[in-house]
Amino acid sequence: SCVVVNILNSIMNILMTLKKLKQSLKYLLNVFICLLFLLQGSVSAKQEPEGWQSPFFQDNRLVGKIWDTHKRAWISMQQLNTELVQYDYILMGEVHTNHDHHLLQARLINTLVNSGAKPTIVMEMLSNESWQDQPKNWVKADELQELANMLNDGWPWSLYAPILQSVVNHQLDLYAGNISSKNLQRWSSEQGEVNKENLLREYSYTKENFTKLEKTIIDSHCGHANPGLINYMSRAQMKRDRFMATSLIDKKTPVVFIAGSGHVRNDYAVPMQLRRNFNETSYLSIAFVPVLEGEETLKAYLQDESSLDSGQDDGQDNEQVSGPDLEPGPGIDSGIDSELYDILYFTPNHTNEDPCVKFRKQLKNMQHKLQ
Repeated sequence: SCVVVNILNSIMNILMTLKKLKQSLKYLLNVFICLLFLLQGSVSAKQEPEGWQSPFFQDNRLVGKIWDTHKRAWISMQQLNTELVQYDYILMGEVHTNHDHHLLQARLINTLVNSGAKPTIVMEMLSNESWQDQPKNWVKADELQELANMLNDGWPWSLYAPILQSVVNHQLDLYAGNISSKNLQRWSSEQGEVNKENLLREYSYTKENFTKLEKTIIDSHCGHANPGLINYMSRAQMKRDRFMATSLIDKKTPVVFIAGSGHVRNDYAVPMQLRRNFNETSYLSIAFVPVLEGEETLKAYLQDESSLDSGQDDGQDNEQVSGPDLEPGPGIDSGIDSELYDILYFTPNHTNEDPCVKFRKQLKNMQHKLQ
């Protein structure tokens, strides 16, 4: 009987061991499944930037994030989409050579269409003189791109293909939004020496606006802008912004304006012309911002004037955020929150070159021509 009892005890011990082993295996299996989910999430996070076309600094933690300067908060793409439909004029500021900016512009246009709107598209890249006789609607995007390139060369039209495709797909009206460089130069020559006070009055500028414009031109040209160049470029900016704002006013709303970021600044560009000359305040200015190497906090971009068109400060997900002219040009002034742009949308950068190094020779040549 003792032998039987011992055998039974041994069997019970074995069963208990097997039960513990089963529990351990179940625990290990659960851990393994969790690791698989984590791995899958990690892979997905790494795959997300593959959708970006600009090759530089895709791993910057600001990439894909959207900052609302009025709310002083990070917002989601869905929240931005909700904001878009509330305005008559959506001003989308870009770096002309950043492919991602044009993809995002097309995406936002498609969002407006999906909401039931039929936005009118106005582009800085098309001059009124060359485009005024062209049809408003197109059926083939490649033909549209070919003609745009022929009549308004000098722009990277292949990068604008997503926008042109949206125009064709949704049969949206397309208009020119700029004065030609030739006519601008003719206007400047005919103006000759103009009284500064009269000039400011004509273009609805305060002295503060004009001082900021001149400083932006000097800074954006890396210190190579002489008085002749500053004078010409400041007058040209004023003339273009007035022309652009006028080109938006008589169009069916909502109007989407595609332009360099320097033309959608709230302080002295197209938005100011809309406010002061046409009493229009229903606009949203969006700047697509290429991130810079090693700069992963919002503060770096708000304080560094060369970072554009050129509160919560760490780029962390303070809200539910999921993210998929910045050539030398007007930038964000130190300490500015909502004065320049309503929305900052951060993207990878199309270049890792210092624009001042890249364009130094070109800028010096421009100096000599205007001396």
